[in-house]
Amino acid sequence: VLTAAGEVFRGQAIGVLAQMETMVEVTRRTAFQNEQRIAIAMVEYTDLPFIVPALTQLQKLYPNVKISRKEMVSTQQIKALIAHQIDIGMGVLLANENQAAKISTRFVIDGRWLLAVPSMHRLAQAKVIHLTDLVDENLIIFSRNINEPLYDAVLASFQGAKIEPNFVYETTQAQIGLRIVKDSGGLMLGADYVLRERHDGIVYVPIEGLPDLKVHIFWREQESSGLVLDFVEFLAEAALQE
Repeated sequence: VLTAAGEVFRGQAIGVLAQMETMVEVTRRTAFQNEQRIAIAMVEYTDLPFIVPALTQLQKLYPNVKISRKEMVSTQQIKALIAHQIDIGMGVLLANENQAAKISTRFVIDGRWLLAVPSMHRLAQAKVIHLTDLVDENLIIFSRNINEPLYDAVLASFQGAKIEPNFVYETTQAQIGLRIVKDSGGLMLGADYVLRERHDGIVYVPIEGLPDLKVHIFWREQESSGLVLDFVEFLAEAALQE
């Protein structure tokens, strides 16, 4: 049984707890009002599969969020994050790229290179293709202005294998490249997360010898925005489902 002093304490404690609940709710509402915009950067061509599910989750938690998107490769994203021009970046972090001390990174996908080949082509039945198999083949690749560092890394891989690639077409749209493949105009190099759609008459064969496709999320190391940190978690969770 509570003493008289205990009754007084309980009454005061109930009041304090009620005030704390009100404080939390007011703070949460203020945060929702102030954190309604987020700027993200990526290379749209890559069509990373985890982005749309993560955006759906974000919009459920922050119904009024406004999302702006910028087209940037990873090296540009890191600079933009430091300059507070974007809040989150997503892209391939190449082995020779230095991570800035002020930026946090989180690995989400280890992509594979595939070669889109006409089903009647001699390489269509191969289990894996090597760069040496592509001598004298007409090749299709993403345009250099989409991702200069990755394009140059692909070219360096061919040069390291002492092969001069015959790039007959550079595309900014994966579907255009695949149409050329289907018409037997060449073989298309691409990441597995880009070449996701299946097409009659086209076979996707793994290819070795090209740079790693390690996709990361980038954000500021001292980030305090709940909106940004929640989105990082949604992106990581969605990537695990792929």
